[in-house]
Amino acid sequence: MSVNDAVDDVACIVVHHNSPATLVGTLEALCASGVPRAQILVVDNSSETPSTASLVAEGFSVLYTSNRGYAAAVNDGLAHLNAKDFARPFTLISTHESLAAPDAVRALRDELLADPSIAVAGPTLLNADLDMQIWSVGGRLTPLLKLPRHHVNAGARMQEPVVDREWLDGAFTMYRTADLEAFRLDEVYFLYFEETDLHTRLRRAGRRVVWVPRARVSQRSSGIPSRLLGRNLLVFHSKLFSLTRGRMAVAFELGRSLARALLTKRGRWAAFPEIARGWRQGERMTAVADSAEPSVSAGRALG
Repeated sequence: MSVNDAVDDVACIVVHHNSPATLVGTLEALCASGVPRAQILVVDNSSETPSTASLVAEGFSVLYTSNRGYAAAVNDGLAHLNAKDFARPFTLISTHESLAAPDAVRALRDELLADPSIAVAGPTLLNADLDMQIWSVGGRLTPLLKLPRHHVNAGARMQEPVVDREWLDGAFTMYRTADLEAFRLDEVYFLYFEETDLHTRLRRAGRRVVWVPRARVSQRSSGIPSRLLGRNLLVFHSKLFSLTRGRMAVAFELGRSLARALLTKRGRWAAFPEIARGWRQGERMTAVADSAEPSVSAGRALG
């Protein structure tokens, strides 16, 4: 099959927030990967004046929503695809700055086709800010504190077979649509940890989460902000493990940030109070009894 053949069984949701310059490259790369323009939905939750209306004339669809976070944008997009009868068996979720290699989409789709037990597949992620060094090949949770950590595989070879992971980075992931609809991303996190949460739940349900080495995608990565680390790590644990373990995990990250600042000079002194601030926010969030499912907003659609 030629890389120029259309990938008709994949719909794509691109989450866009205030970055029209990078969005252009993302859309061009998806089209070059074989995704038809009619199957690409841009969910725009930008705070600035919308700059994406012109995309409709180019054959893309655009959905405008309020900025309720990354998971909410994906959930809104999925609901829109269903409402417009644009849903496909597989759904690709991408940030507004991911650049897929020409065969990346097809490589992920082929693995999902080959094994019905796979719920989500992700690529080898390269850091565009660090001379295209590998920055993610999926992650694991540490045995005791269940801290999310990346697997180290700087020399990942493209011919390696797929590898099961505990979680994948959410920058570029392809889901079996039925699994994504059944489990959904949790909007409580707003940003970061939503994919770790979802992939943990998928694995608990017996579904596979896999890294596909030969699929290559680049994007910029600066890591999680310290406040969100403290807040979302506690929320993640209180939801899927225990609040006590969550407090231990955040305390560990506090100590780690202090040690890095004192001993290695690699850390920033500002990280310590920011993690602590996030911890306090997480405590307030977990104290609120709210078992309601995330709501889906219809948004305002173009295309």
